[in-house]
Formats: sequence, structure tokens, C-alpha cells
Amino acid sequence: MSEFMIHRKILRQCGGDLEHAVKSRTTEQSSAEDIINILEEVTTRTKIGSSRVNLKTRFNTPWKDSVDKNPKENSNNIKYKSADTVRKCHICQSTTHLANTCPKRGKINEIDIEKEPDIEKDDIIEDNSDDK
Repeated sequence: MSEFMIHRKILRQCGGDLEHAVKSRTTEQSSAEDIINILEEVTTRTKIGSSRVNLKTRFNTPWKDSVDKNPKENSNNIKYKSADTVRKCHICQSTTHLANTCPKRGKINEIDIEKEPDIEKDDIIEDNSDDK
């Protein structure tokens, strides 16, 4: 494998910001040792790359189950919604209907257009005949 391919593999493992920081400090003639030294220098001087979690520690930690393995204890923790609750409208607090059918609910996007008075056809014809 060429040295250039080794450099690319190392930099691909770094992530975006750290990769950019290392690329801007190296040349094409840099050795793998130079790249690793620059990586160490960048990570110690800046916060770049320090937030990444080591994959070995991330995958080796056991998952903590939020539910115990004893099913009898789990059945006591489950809370069911009571059937005795009264359903009511969230707008007017009435128990006769729900909010989607509330008569007091404001109409969204409703445009009030005032009707113009109806003009009779006879009035239009008479106006045209007066002009002659």
C-alpha cells in the first residue's frame, strides 16, 4: 500500500474538522509519523477531536436496562389510563363535545366578505336607456 493511501486512511478516521486541520498543516511529502505528530499536536492544543468517543469504550460498555428482568415487578410499574376519566372540550371545558366540534372555536382562515346589495336587472337597463 502506498504512503499516500496510508495518509488518506488515517485522515478518514479523523472526522471533518480534525481532518481539515491536519491537511492544512501537512504537505504531500509528509510521512505517516509527521501526520500522527500533527494529529497529537492539534488535539492537545484545541478541542477538535476531543469530543469523539473512543469506539472501543463505546461498544464495550454494557447497556443498562431501564426495565428490570423480573416481570412481576415490571407489571407494577406500568400505569394505565383510567377509564373513569371524563373527556371534555379543551376550549370551553364542556363534557358534551370535544374541541374539534366546539361551537365556540374560532374559524381559522375564514374571511368575512360583506355582501354587496343585489342590483336588479331592471335598474341596469333603465340606467342605460337614460344615457341616450
